[in-house]
Amino acid sequence: MATAQNTTARMKGIKKRLQEERERLEAELHEIVERTAHTAELEQAAELSTYDDHPADLASETFEREKDLALEGNIEDLLDKVNTALEKIDDSTYGLCDSCGVEINTSRIEALPWASLCLNCQDRLEGR
Repeated sequence: MATAQNTTARMKGIKKRLQEERERLEAELHEIVERTAHTAELEQAAELSTYDDHPADLASETFEREKDLALEGNIEDLLDKVNTALEKIDDSTYGLCDSCGVEINTSRIEALPWASLCLNCQDRLEGR
């Protein structure tokens, strides 16, 4: 059985991991936004140019831009989950399933500290 001191130390460790993950995600998001903005500027300059781009070059640029936009969306989603987990720690509701209210398994929390559903509810959500 976990003591209050162990639980407090565990929660501090989880909070630290979540804060570090938030910082990493914010830095990655900033990098993608900067790259996307830079690419948009280059595309505008190319449109004004009299130089014709090869269609393969345009396809590569479009692919990279779409990839960045998809990554940006995924990072924003994960960042929301991390921020929600940090709020739950502050509200003392961290570690409880959003769907059924049962305590989320410790090994799941260790693997995904931003997990908001127990494994049973996650499986139901995914149709397994």
